[in-house]
Amino acid sequence: MTPRGATPRADRRRPGAREHSGGLARLLAVLLVAGCAVVGLSAPTAPATAQAAVAAAPAEPGEDTLGDGEVTVAVETLAPEVVRDDEDLTITGTITNGTTETLTEAELLVGIQRSTEITRDGLGTWLADERNTTLATAASLTLDTGVAAGQSVPFSVTVPAEDLPLTDTEEWGPRGVEVSVTDGSQTVATDRTIMLWDAGVTVSPTRVTTVIPVTASPEELTALLASSQDPEGASGAATATGSGTASGQASPSPTADQATDASAAGSDLAQRLLGLLDLAGQGVVLAVDPAILTALGVGTEDAAASTAPTADPGATPAPTPSADTASDPQDTTTALSAALTRAASAGDLIALPWADADLSALAHLGQGDLIASAVTRSQESAAAQAGADTSLAWTAGPLDTTTLNALPDSVTTVVADTEDMGVAEDLSYTPSGHTTLGSRTVLLPDGALSAALSGELAVSEETTALSSLDTIQLLRAQTAILTRQAPSLSRDVVLVLDRATAASLEPEEVAARVEAVTTSSWTQGGDLAALTGAAATAAEEGTEVERVELEETATSGEEMTAPELAQARSTATYLGSVGSMITDPESALGVDADIVALAASCSWRSDPPARLAALSAARGRGEALSAGLTPAPSRTVNLIASTASLPIRITSSLDQDSTVTVQLRPSSTRLQAPQTVTVTVPAHGEAIASVPVKAVGSGDVDVAIVLRSPQGTEVGVPASVHMRVRADWESIGTAVLGGGLVLLLVVGIVRTVRRGRRPVVTAPREAPW
Repeated sequence: MTPRGATPRADRRRPGAREHSGGLARLLAVLLVAGCAVVGLSAPTAPATAQAAVAAAPAEPGEDTLGDGEVTVAVETLAPEVVRDDEDLTITGTITNGTTETLTEAELLVGIQRSTEITRDGLGTWLADERNTTLATAASLTLDTGVAAGQSVPFSVTVPAEDLPLTDTEEWGPRGVEVSVTDGSQTVATDRTIMLWDAGVTVSPTRVTTVIPVTASPEELTALLASSQDPEGASGAATATGSGTASGQASPSPTADQATDASAAGSDLAQRLLGLLDLAGQGVVLAVDPAILTALGVGTEDAAASTAPTADPGATPAPTPSADTASDPQDTTTALSAALTRAASAGDLIALPWADADLSALAHLGQGDLIASAVTRSQESAAAQAGADTSLAWTAGPLDTTTLNALPDSVTTVVADTEDMGVAEDLSYTPSGHTTLGSRTVLLPDGALSAALSGELAVSEETTALSSLDTIQLLRAQTAILTRQAPSLSRDVVLVLDRATAASLEPEEVAARVEAVTTSSWTQGGDLAALTGAAATAAEEGTEVERVELEETATSGEEMTAPELAQARSTATYLGSVGSMITDPESALGVDADIVALAASCSWRSDPPARLAALSAARGRGEALSAGLTPAPSRTVNLIASTASLPIRITSSLDQDSTVTVQLRPSSTRLQAPQTVTVTVPAHGEAIASVPVKAVGSGDVDVAIVLRSPQGTEVGVPASVHMRVRADWESIGTAVLGGGLVLLLVVGIVRTVRRGRRPVVTAPREAPW
């Protein structure tokens, strides 16, 4: 089994079929050095004549040779990919000799199936090299120059129309093509692909609807969380790791390169979303995450402006920045808003529940309130304002009745998993991919086609990565087989591109795959309204196919767990409390403030550990914001009074004013500080808070300085002050001073009394005579 992202099927060795890794640069070098040597001949063993060209070249000096012990061949292009009557078929590719010996008797053989594959399983097992069929040798080519050890040789073989085994028009559809390399009598490398024959037979085309997610990958979500903060809102805040360093100080601020990388990641996401929005059209349903658009700056006022009619209907509209020209954030926002409006007008645009909520996981956790909130926020989003429908939900895991019952009544259409509600009756054809459950329409994606849309071949419970050519041809081939099953019966087929694959592909590659399933003569694009209408008609007429009932609860290991949800809520509470101390928390915290909704996103299913990492990083950014405030007390304070006001100086490295409450926490009951003081610290400034204290004893006391946000969370860098408390010194000094004053008073009185005494003089008595 080859996981997603592994070597494509066209690169898989049998031995053989591995695409040379040198790419276009090496191919050009080969052509230049070889001088484009051309060899042409008639194939003596083939029933048809082949026109072929081969160029070979020795290795450049110093160039690494493969030397892996195998020869590989890779078919890279077919022209045309869908063959019509009287058209030649040209096959190009590369032969790579990874051995240490030259292939001196190398010969190239082209074989084509004599009959059309009639089942998708049969086609898959043949393409996966698990089954052989009868092949007609359409061309052969002897490589006169051989293939030197460690070298890659491009080849091109043209098979004339008369040599193709295409005779009976009823056998239109997919034919396997096998290109083999032999050395002597031994086959040393083989690669298989698919050609399509359009014989012009009239059929009732299969209606194909492709659902494409316009969402973020775990890596993009992580970068978006890191880059959404306004540098002007928290430029001085350090990035904390865990609870801080051993010294209690926050770790250094993010570097300029880190900030640039995060910003570039957000820009890349915006450009990718612009490319996906341009895919809107018949047969395409774009499922947009409105939270990502809001995080990228698209507001409801932007959407309203983009949908408002111009004053002069005949005036030429101003050019809108495109994905290639939008460079600064304002241009990107404008381009996204305009792209939303165009997408809503060109085809089906769906606004998923906010942050692409993992509805199944939330339902299993009993979080109906979060589901309702996600749907409501989507209805109020910029995407909805631009014209996106909000009545569709798309589960990331298996659909069950628990999830269905948890959805609000406003959700009338649900996209299920590819393995949900299989057909419960024997049919000779693949039925339409829709049914009804109560008042809701359930869209049932085709598993094999959806896997092919993601570039995978699912055979025998194993998955093999496909090359770009094989992906497109397999999509065409499977839809052709579906149509051939009942050529006079039009059916509806639903494909989904899984979220992880959509985030890893270039929009141009997605467009090529969508085009392959909607532009052939046996298919046509189907819109969402036709799908729901067909489902309703089938329900009314009783013609719905019997399907397996949904389970009551179907969980998967990738969905959000209860502990993760609790951690997300704890982080959100902490960030909200820390943010309450500054004047504009949104600019400082960005989308971190919406961490609960973002943590419940479907995107994390492809990388569950990244969810936990994102939660830890979000809390770390809150701690970094908190670390922008620092108490700066004096070294030691002597307190000889029973009451006093202790001055605490607080400095801020933040670019916003911050309001905190200062609390003192003494290490001993000798000192009491029952009161707190609230102070506002200016941006890049300082403020002094005078905190009342009361001494009730004597001794040394360490006083911790605690800063709290208005919501009560401790903020700032931890600090303390050492105090010498001598409360009895004041009492003794007062007594001594009082005693001295009394003594002075007594002495003064005594002296005053003494100075106030005068001698008594008695007047002489007169004689009586």
